[in-house]
Amino acid sequence: MEPVPELNRTTRLAELRRSLRTYEDRYGAVSGLIDISKANTALSIRQRRLNQLREEETRITGQIASMVSEMRRIERWMEFCLEDAIERTRREEAEAWSPTPIMGYRLWWIEDGSLCGVKLPWKTRTLAATCLRRGDLGEIPHSDGSCGRLGCGVYAAKTVDPLYRDFNVWSLDDFAIGLVALTGKVVEHDDGYRAAEATVVALGARLDRRVLLTNVPNMIDDVFADPSMIRMGLPIGSRRQSLIEIETYVTEKARRAEQWI
Repeated sequence: MEPVPELNRTTRLAELRRSLRTYEDRYGAVSGLIDISKANTALSIRQRRLNQLREEETRITGQIASMVSEMRRIERWMEFCLEDAIERTRREEAEAWSPTPIMGYRLWWIEDGSLCGVKLPWKTRTLAATCLRRGDLGEIPHSDGSCGRLGCGVYAAKTVDPLYRDFNVWSLDDFAIGLVALTGKVVEHDDGYRAAEATVVALGARLDRRVLLTNVPNMIDDVFADPSMIRMGLPIGSRRQSLIEIETYVTEKARRAEQWI
């Protein structure tokens, strides 16, 4: 006889029983048949238990689905509470996290072949902040007051006015003013920001009475790597006229950037 597939075994047994009854009705007791009553009893017991297990499985499956649904609702509520607490803290501590960069202005003076900021020279158009007092512990810039009155971070002004007021730009011969995109953690102050990272997106620079205006990333990198590249700019002898040209250029780039943001 060919093997019977497992899924059809119950049907096959029923067919065999019907055939056996037919022969018993026709010829009487069939010889050579072993007693299968115990097997029938064992099979019936297991069938009832199987039915119970299937009912229990259905009940447990429903409980699992209900539990998963409850957990998802709790997770969504926790997510809301955490986001709300974080957002309120950011507002209270004047932190800004934005999917788009925050724009600000910076000043560099040209000295010893470098574009120098207040604390260190920039060699590329992007600078990541470090904390000179605490190292890089926690999120930079720190906003808990533990690293000094001013705090760490890459600084940028909201407008060009603080640059004139704080650095006496009118007296500088060789300098650069740039529009920077602030990213990462950004802490807002009255006149400006300090950020985890800043990238120069537009630059106006003066060197030896020549002014270079550019927003081309590779050109900006070249200028930071070698400020003598500024000499490729236009000759503008007047310091006042240089400032006007530079300020007009970077503020116009800022205005256009804010339109996109």
